[in-house]
Amino acid sequence: MTDPTPFPARASSVRWSTFFCVSTALVAGCVVAAPTAHVERAAPVESIAPEVAADPLSSVAFVSSALDDPPAPAKGKEPVSGNPPLFVGWPKGQKPEAVLVFTGQTFGLLQPCGCSRPQTGGLERRAVFIQSLKDKGWPVAGIDLGDLYPEKPAVREQGRLKYIATMNALREMGYIAVGVGQTDITAQLDMLLGAYIAQKEQRPFTLAGNAVGLDGAGKIVPRLQRFPVLPGDTRPLIGSTEVADVGTLPIGIAGIVGKSLAVDARTKKLDTSIDFSEIPDALKVVRDELKNHKKQPKLNVLIYQGSSADAVGVAKDFPQFNIILCQASDPLPPLLPQQPQGTKTLIIEVGHKGQHVGVLGVFKKPDGGLDLKYQLVQMSEEFITPGTEEQAYKSNKTLKILEDYAKSVKSEIALGKDYPRVPHAAQIHAQGLNPKVNLTYVGSDACKACHAKEHEQWAKTKHGHAMDALEKLAKRPSLRQYDGECVRCHTVGFDHQSGYENEKKTAHLKHVGCESCHGPGSGHAADPKNKQLTALLALWKQGVPGDAKMPDMAFMEKMAKLGPEERGMQAIPPANQLLLNRVGGACMKCHDQDNDPHFDIYKYWVQVNHSGLAPAGGWPVVPPKK
Repeated sequence: MTDPTPFPARASSVRWSTFFCVSTALVAGCVVAAPTAHVERAAPVESIAPEVAADPLSSVAFVSSALDDPPAPAKGKEPVSGNPPLFVGWPKGQKPEAVLVFTGQTFGLLQPCGCSRPQTGGLERRAVFIQSLKDKGWPVAGIDLGDLYPEKPAVREQGRLKYIATMNALREMGYIAVGVGQTDITAQLDMLLGAYIAQKEQRPFTLAGNAVGLDGAGKIVPRLQRFPVLPGDTRPLIGSTEVADVGTLPIGIAGIVGKSLAVDARTKKLDTSIDFSEIPDALKVVRDELKNHKKQPKLNVLIYQGSSADAVGVAKDFPQFNIILCQASDPLPPLLPQQPQGTKTLIIEVGHKGQHVGVLGVFKKPDGGLDLKYQLVQMSEEFITPGTEEQAYKSNKTLKILEDYAKSVKSEIALGKDYPRVPHAAQIHAQGLNPKVNLTYVGSDACKACHAKEHEQWAKTKHGHAMDALEKLAKRPSLRQYDGECVRCHTVGFDHQSGYENEKKTAHLKHVGCESCHGPGSGHAADPKNKQLTALLALWKQGVPGDAKMPDMAFMEKMAKLGPEERGMQAIPPANQLLLNRVGGACMKCHDQDNDPHFDIYKYWVQVNHSGLAPAGGWPVVPPKK
């Protein structure tokens, strides 16, 4: 249980750092990406009529961006995933009174992996985009829903470093406030608050007006006692509201954890030292705080950690909130905000993993009302920091934050010690043989004596040089060869017992080798004619009819040229399809939607296909000498 007592004083030993995993196109690797979306441009919609003169929100219009596949890059040039001209339909020649950038549910994914391109998302690109708005002379501020912490960090300390990196980056971009999400609660709020806000009172401030504590007997501890104002500070560790001037416009911001998350936190015991008070009561409190604030905010934003369906109810019951930023049920967000019938409130969802941001422009009308324009923007490769590496690091402070993160990962987390390891399925099966066999990884060179042609072919592939991507090519940040989240897909057996540990101890397991797909091969290398051990090298065949086989190359090449609908019309025996699906599934442990959203087993297979047949004369009785 987390200690429920208030922070006695500001901590002084929290380490500051940062995160990521970007490389250049070898094997799947480390962090984030998603397919380029295709959307249609929406015409501006006048959705709120000026019914009440005193209402500052007299009209609202929305514009979405059309996101197209990038053109083929010219040789030697960076590919781009282009947004078309943005802010079409926004008032021409009129500077917005304020611009709010909305984000959320980043889940610790701070940069695209870079192993497959184009990809979307990343704090570097977000910073470039926000700076582009500031360069227009627009007053800009950011608001984040929360869920900054990773969903399932392999190493808790690395998740903490990612959180610090994200908060540092958001501060540099000009964010005012962040909410509290499920991943942040699961991480233990005390740890996160101690890592950032308890070190120094600075933006972005954490808001969750209904957060309270629980003592050892389960008794409620009020928020201001559980998350107090530290000596020398002016704000509690977790606040309820914040009012800030964006340009000349005072913006009110409140934060609330919604009912479903509050219930989950309680029943699933995500953090047994905290709880959340009743939503309606908390909403009344933050509503009144904003209403009575001396700055008299002209626009109120609610950071609501709940579903869009629940946000609709909030919009109807609490019309004082002009904007509600809520959870996105889908990774790809809706192009336009939702405006519940009978309300003037806009409900904004921004998707997952930082791949999109929502931008709200606030324009003053002649009658004193406010005209709102909305734009959803994909964080595509056109927002990569331009210039040389030296120029990029000088102009974009986020890159320095990411580099600091990488340095902290190298110094504070040991590859061969801190990352969890589990037995490979083949290692488990081998323990059931009679006699049992302790399988270990031996490296691709141990396969070369019998599989010379396969080894020669492998050495020419990107798999055969996978670690080079991290050691020689990775940048923004560098040092990815020390980050287990990247290393796991660029080496042999990193997640399993006896797999890759580090350059000095297990250099023979660098790159994506034979055992990355076939599993630990010590048993087969020592006893090549043992059929049981040979079968463990192709576990994807278990339960598949004996006559099943992978489709031949002619079929794979044909399918690679066809679209999804045409592929569905091609005949393939069910057993062969099952086998193909299993092989593809094994590949997608690394070539997943985050790291390689463009993965296609038909197109990739030609690069790695090999016979697997016995060498001339059959398998040797004893293993050949190396």
